[in-house]
Amino acid sequence: MMSANEKLTIQALKDHDKVQPKFSATARGHGSKDGSKVSVSSRRSHPSGDQASQRSDKNGRPPPKINFFKLVVATRAWHRLAKKSSMRSEKVAKPAIKYENTYRTEPEDGKYFAPMRVENMMKETLEKKLKTVKYTPDGCRIIATELTADIKSKVKAMDFPRYKIVCNVFITENKRQGLEIASRAVWNQDTDNYASYTYRNPTLIAVANVYGVYYE
Repeated sequence: MMSANEKLTIQALKDHDKVQPKFSATARGHGSKDGSKVSVSSRRSHPSGDQASQRSDKNGRPPPKINFFKLVVATRAWHRLAKKSSMRSEKVAKPAIKYENTYRTEPEDGKYFAPMRVENMMKETLEKKLKTVKYTPDGCRIIATELTADIKSKVKAMDFPRYKIVCNVFITENKRQGLEIASRAVWNQDTDNYASYTYRNPTLIAVANVYGVYYE
């Protein structure tokens, strides 16, 4: 006969079979008459038929195994994606920066519109572009548009802060005729100015005008 302590020990081993499946316990019968050993094996190497049928799906396939390495990689990738999406939402929601007015009514020293610098630049540009060009209505129309954009971009690169730049280029046929081009504007004589240059070759006449108007 087993004692009460031995019975409790064997029952505890059976209850912990799932936690420690490889654990094997042996209880000595100190209180038994013959002194024999009572051993209980709590290891289950193969599940019974009923348990195996419960663990498998309807098609008889075993349940899928979980790959913990892939699970960790997927979790880290998800966290990185969530972090990027949150940063994008913060950038979109960031309010626009509003600058206060400077209340400056005139350019700084050395930043006034310089007609001589602009005229020298226009001279080089027109001579380089029109040196070998012969007048044709369609061709000169395209060239005038290209020269206007080119001269305007070069004037902006001269660094005249807060100046609005207006550029016009006129090209006409050279038949030794008279030509007059007039312009009129309302501006401040102390800050605003203009530059003009006329180029001639045997077949055409080109007139370029650039106006610099200070924006308060």
